[in-house]
Amino acid sequence: MVRREDLEAENARLRLLLSQATELADSEIRRNARLNRMVESGRIAAEHSATRLASAEELNAKLQASEEFNRRLLWTTNDFVAVLDLDGRLITLSENGPSILGLVSAAGALGQLWVDFWICPDSRNAVLSGLHSARLGRANRFQAELEVRGISTWWDIAVTSIHGADERPERILAVARDITELKTTEARQTLLMQELAHRMKNTLALVQAVAAQTLRNAVSLETASDSLSARLLALAQAHDVLVQGSFASASLSALVGTAVTLHGDGVPGRFRVEGPDVTLNAHQGMTLALMLHELGTNATKYGSLSTPAGHVAVTWHVVEARPEGDPVLCFRWEEIGGPPVAPPTRTGFGTRLIARSLAHSFGGAVTLDYPASGAVLTFESPLPPLPAEAQIFQRAS
Repeated sequence: MVRREDLEAENARLRLLLSQATELADSEIRRNARLNRMVESGRIAAEHSATRLASAEELNAKLQASEEFNRRLLWTTNDFVAVLDLDGRLITLSENGPSILGLVSAAGALGQLWVDFWICPDSRNAVLSGLHSARLGRANRFQAELEVRGISTWWDIAVTSIHGADERPERILAVARDITELKTTEARQTLLMQELAHRMKNTLALVQAVAAQTLRNAVSLETASDSLSARLLALAQAHDVLVQGSFASASLSALVGTAVTLHGDGVPGRFRVEGPDVTLNAHQGMTLALMLHELGTNATKYGSLSTPAGHVAVTWHVVEARPEGDPVLCFRWEEIGGPPVAPPTRTGFGTRLIARSLAHSFGGAVTLDYPASGAVLTFESPLPPLPAEAQIFQRAS
């Protein structure tokens, strides 16, 4: 028979074992819970890592696309584009940058001070000022002249800062556009306007001199009016020839053609003209136009053009220059088939014009003879190169 004490002892042992098993089960549950939390944390971390990896890959793809776009942009642009550090040293530049700066490749430009390529003092100062403004966060625009291998080009330049994450300037962007043609056009227009003003003054002075001489030698107001009108018409026609030559030069053939039209009365054979086309400067053209008018007027009144059978031979040629000289123009006006003529008894306006103005304008030797067969004028004159403004006028036209 089991004793009561033994049963109580066995019950106590069983309760102890049950308590220990319960504690062990609770511990296992807690451990499993911790493992579950660790697994969940790992899963979440993995998901976050995958998300971050995807975001990084996407960002990297965007950066690569942006870099490719910028590379293509810099490759296709005709402008000069460069990124500089805050010291003004070249970091990167457009595809055409090295050739613009006179270099073979971009490697020779990277790291160099951009301002060192601008050797013209005014342009160098403008570049320095632009870089200084960019360092302070201000945009700047200016024009500068770049000289490379003795060739000058002009550029319209915009300089601005590139800001970092803290909104402070960390790089400098410079974009320059070639405006050489625009600058050349501006200079040409300025010269043209100056030359036009000069020619207008000379024309007015010539008109004043012609009017004074005409009135001084006229026997009546009616005669003075007719003579002055005819001479002003000759000047106007010469002016038309000058306009065709852009005011700075005149065609000898055109001037003679104008005289033929004015004094030939539309009759074939009244003028026999032969000579190459020669370009005269504006002053020579105006003087020669007046001279041809005076000769034509005299021939119509008293010389070969006063009779149906008479005519005028106008010829000229150019003798090529010697090694250290200018070409020489040889011009001849000869009246043929008119009534016998004699030298004038007094020196009139036309004679003074021919003897003085023509010699002064052309700087050569002038001869006016009056053989019985008709008046003959010859002159020889050097043909120096046209002045720079006349050459610009010819190129502009």
